[in-house]
Amino acid sequence: MLRLALLGVVAFAGLVFAANPKAVDEVLKWQKVQFDLPESVTANPDGYIPINNIPMSGVHYKNRVFVTVPRRRWGIPSTLNVVDIAPPFPNTNPVLKPYPSFELNELRTDLQPDANRIVTVYRPRVDRCDRLWFIDTGMMEIPGNFTIVQRPSIWVIDLKTDTPIHRYEIPAKDVDSGYGLTSITLDVDPDDCEKVFVYISDLQTYRMLVYDHQNQKSWRFLHNYFFLNPLEGDFRIQGIPFSWDDGIFSIALSNPDPVSKFRTAYFHALSSNSEFTVSTAVLRNETAARRSYHGNDFQLLGYRGAQSQSSIHAFDRETGVIFFALIQQNAVSCWDTKKPFAPQNMAIIYKNDADIVYPNDLAIDNDGYVWFMSNSIIKLLYTQLNLDEFNFHIWRANIKQAIKGTVCDPTIRANVDAVQRFGESTGGDRVTFLEYKDKYGPGGGPFGGWGQTEQKRPGRP
Repeated sequence: MLRLALLGVVAFAGLVFAANPKAVDEVLKWQKVQFDLPESVTANPDGYIPINNIPMSGVHYKNRVFVTVPRRRWGIPSTLNVVDIAPPFPNTNPVLKPYPSFELNELRTDLQPDANRIVTVYRPRVDRCDRLWFIDTGMMEIPGNFTIVQRPSIWVIDLKTDTPIHRYEIPAKDVDSGYGLTSITLDVDPDDCEKVFVYISDLQTYRMLVYDHQNQKSWRFLHNYFFLNPLEGDFRIQGIPFSWDDGIFSIALSNPDPVSKFRTAYFHALSSNSEFTVSTAVLRNETAARRSYHGNDFQLLGYRGAQSQSSIHAFDRETGVIFFALIQQNAVSCWDTKKPFAPQNMAIIYKNDADIVYPNDLAIDNDGYVWFMSNSIIKLLYTQLNLDEFNFHIWRANIKQAIKGTVCDPTIRANVDAVQRFGESTGGDRVTFLEYKDKYGPGGGPFGGWGQTEQKRPGRP
């Protein structure tokens, strides 16, 4: 407890805190996002509108970082992009290159479906077999003018050749549209690159989609634990109060069990401070997805603590530590999965009140680093985004150095030996979940994620 108390004082006293400062590098930062584009695109008034381009991912692979810009407004020329990085860091205002080509990212002028193009990508992931996986939601999420361009699809790109090698169109039985499919998690067989299960969060309808790559099939699960906790849907970031109702947002996978070969899936809703688990033995079972009652297959793991709502989290297969992007604390925290799940057994590895304004993505690469990004989207939604300031940042932290000496370090004893669950400190033990209702946009409630005063673009129906 003393360790946590001291940590809180240090974090409050300054704008920037790191458990081990040398472990964290700021790699990329932008005032505004710019693209390597044909002149014909930039000359078009609708081709590129700087203020509307908000990056959503920073995924590292061999001196490249993949940066996505979802089409949530007009003037976004390319949704999937790449940046080449090189020290000294940070690289400032690097130009985004459409990946693997501008042609794949360019929309048809008539907005008709095209299986050879992508519309909106949020958070891609790289697997151990040198492949980039992502969801194309198929949607333009323009406030007041949501447009389903095509069916959502799962894409795979060979990173050695920069060539798309697979596309799976998600059937209507699994999702009505791609709206809300904002994060994916890869479950790759350690011995066979073709045996892959993909777990997809659907924050809008509070469901989890499962894709069996080898057999080209998909199905979805519904469970109360995918819903938000209505007691934890109020936020305050940069002094701005707002309410969100986002459900299941992130799924992290443990190492395979030595005997069963299945993994533990850790998951949570964005509007919640609790963490839940389920075995991938359940998720891989298409028959189990049809059950109306799941018994004890899904479990409440524990409570992260007040104001610990997390966007994305990820598991490090070498240390067994999970990292959380904490959106209200402008920070990244950690937890050693071998210790009881309780706030006292978690630590802040990096906090930056000046620059981490909504940490929206976090991923672990194959080199022992956790990468995380903040995109200041809260300012755009509810106040004003100033393109003369640095708004978008991507950091990396050496995992072993970052956790060294903290309670997340496997060599350090746990602070408490019991799991903490929501409500236990006040004597309550019930969590009520809100039923799903149609809404206009994830991340911002009824106004499509872009604020109450936003108007649709003149001249468009």
